[in-house]
Amino acid sequence: MKRLLFSFIAGLLLASIAAVWWFTGRGRDGEPPIPDEKRVAMIELENQQSGPGYFHAEAGTQPDEEGVRWIEPDKAAAQIDRVLRERKLEEGDREKLTKLIDEVSEPHPSRTIGGNRVNLARLNVALDANAR
Repeated sequence: MKRLLFSFIAGLLLASIAAVWWFTGRGRDGEPPIPDEKRVAMIELENQQSGPGYFHAEAGTQPDEEGVRWIEPDKAAAQIDRVLRERKLEEGDREKLTKLIDEVSEPHPSRTIGGNRVNLARLNVALDANAR
């Protein structure tokens, strides 16, 4: 059932990208526009990491210009209980997840806006890598 849902979502995503490409024209001099492969990859990765066993951004959070969604470390830490429950992890893994959030946290580039932030896709990829 999950594979069917994922296949449907992936097909819908590809159809949407094709429709946007088709209706926006072919670029200058009849050449097709070159897609921003990093942004497309981030959208695809985000779709794969949309289940309840992953960390999520708050509703309405917009990605940056590269397609990356960022959350605050405390907002990620607030989701640990759900991730533990959905992945059927033990309570002892809470410390591992907390450490993982700390490891992928990085300072905001302007350093005046706020404290640390977490690249959501990077956190979820690290979560999958540590699950193996």
